[in-house]
Amino acid sequence: MAAMAVRRCFVNARHVSPFTAERIPTEAILRQARLFAESPAAGILDRLPMGVAVFNAYRQIVYANEAFGNMAVDKRPPADLLGLRLGEALSCLGTKLKGGVCGATELCRSCGAARSLAATLLGQDVASGDCTITRRGDERLENLDFHIRVWPLAYGGESFYVAIMSDSRAEKRLALMERIFYHDILNIVSGMQGVCELMREDEEETRNAEVDLLLFAVERVTDLIVSQRDFSLAERGDYEVVSNKMGSLSLLSDITALMRRETSCRGKTLLVDPQSADVFFASDRKLLTRILVNMQKNALEATAPGGAVTAGCDQEDGFVRFWVHNAGVVPEEARTQIFRRAFSTKGRGRGLGTYGMKLFAENYLGGQVGFATDETAGTTFFVRLPCAM
Repeated sequence: MAAMAVRRCFVNARHVSPFTAERIPTEAILRQARLFAESPAAGILDRLPMGVAVFNAYRQIVYANEAFGNMAVDKRPPADLLGLRLGEALSCLGTKLKGGVCGATELCRSCGAARSLAATLLGQDVASGDCTITRRGDERLENLDFHIRVWPLAYGGESFYVAIMSDSRAEKRLALMERIFYHDILNIVSGMQGVCELMREDEEETRNAEVDLLLFAVERVTDLIVSQRDFSLAERGDYEVVSNKMGSLSLLSDITALMRRETSCRGKTLLVDPQSADVFFASDRKLLTRILVNMQKNALEATAPGGAVTAGCDQEDGFVRFWVHNAGVVPEEARTQIFRRAFSTKGRGRGLGTYGMKLFAENYLGGQVGFATDETAGTTFFVRLPCAM
């Protein structure tokens, strides 16, 4: 009779609510555990460095690898986790509350792990989310942050649900430290800028050149900090695009005037092509400025003293195109890697300029970045953007 009850559980498993508090008997769990252990997947999952747990339709663990056992507070052997639910295995405080059944409380409905597992139980092919489990560790509360990815796996006539969990605590701590750092340092630099503005107002009649130079330096520091902050946000996919209407020629002229004051422009000529067209378009002005500044800076750094760099803009099939030309040639071995992160022909600590151009233009502005180079014509970098975002 017990065996018939166990089989009946398997038959009805696909009709179980994804948030049910119901469980199946221990003998059924052990049978599923033995069955899954025989599958080819088990041998692969055993060797993965991130935590892996396999659930049945009642969200009970039928398999766990060693890395998942190490995620538990007391680093339990995988065999000791059979039959438990995720929150129970990882000591979630929600399961310690009165009536706290993992996956069946109101709190669980906002849990990234519970929602991902429920989505696959309801038929979704793959589900993923972020989860934070608060638990009591070594005599203190701690948070376990991880990203979870769940998908269904059928074997031996039964349905299993594989969950891979990667620890994201270091990533989240770094993101938090970055936000605090950028916020605090920008406040300090803004205060310095305010003091410089007051000093310039007090000496407006004499036009103190040193104060002007100090104010310019503070503005450049602010620009560098904001640029790095935006770069970090863009790489994480968190940058929020702002659409601005502008004219291509006025924007290019402003950036070229700024770049003429850079040290990389000393002893060189930086021109705006007189044939440039003024195209009215919409894009994120801040991101586009970063792209054009990097294009001009790279061209100036690749130009010998006495040389010239030319920048221009025009319209092409409904797109606005900006370009920068210099007489140098990109080495053949660098051409296929020039947009790769951290690749640079200028030495260590460089290589984010061209990568950032492509990241901003193609991931956020709906555009395209490219270049052409040869011994006769020199090198031209360009960015094409839609006239309307």
